[in-house]
Amino acid sequence: MAGSAIFSIHGFQARGLSFTYPTPRKLDELVKVPLLLMEDADKISEIWDNYHKDRPGVFAGVLKGKRKFEVLMQRGKKCPRFMYPIKSLGDDKGGFFVLVSEFQGKHCLFTSYEDLVDKKDQAQPHLVVTFYDELISEKDIVLVRTDICNPALSDEATRKVNRALLTSYLTSQGYEMVDKFNHEPREFPVEEYLQNQDNHL
Repeated sequence: MAGSAIFSIHGFQARGLSFTYPTPRKLDELVKVPLLLMEDADKISEIWDNYHKDRPGVFAGVLKGKRKFEVLMQRGKKCPRFMYPIKSLGDDKGGFFVLVSEFQGKHCLFTSYEDLVDKKDQAQPHLVVTFYDELISEKDIVLVRTDICNPALSDEATRKVNRALLTSYLTSQGYEMVDKFNHEPREFPVEEYLQNQDNHL
């Protein structure tokens, strides 16, 4: 990827995407919220995990702490995009492809860099991460669901992307890179970042 290619990423406009979300956008379309509210946070986490355990292409998680979620949403709004190099399956020579993320409210969409360049606003998501915050006031947790829209993505890569997303936006070092990527793209070390094996998921 040429260093200047990063600027095409910043032309990606959320409002131009046209696709059907793979999951309901409200928690009460998935589960009976009043019944969940009768349980404590740990039990809710267990129920949420069990609900998704045997569903292919879907992963469940929990984000604990209202303040942590508020920071994530604030930073996602201020700096909606970032990039994640993913190791190519079966490639022992350091090959990788790049996913580009974009926050859209309580959702974070991931599409490939190649699709973004080729299809621009019509690029389809490969992953969609949804944050359900309906329980946060009473239980101090946010239920998280990740849907794999591209079956070529492995379960392991998906889990790593989920962890990397939170690390990028909720740690000082990670967010420093995210902020520079969004607001000082000419200063963002694209080639160095992508070629650094430590960044490959």
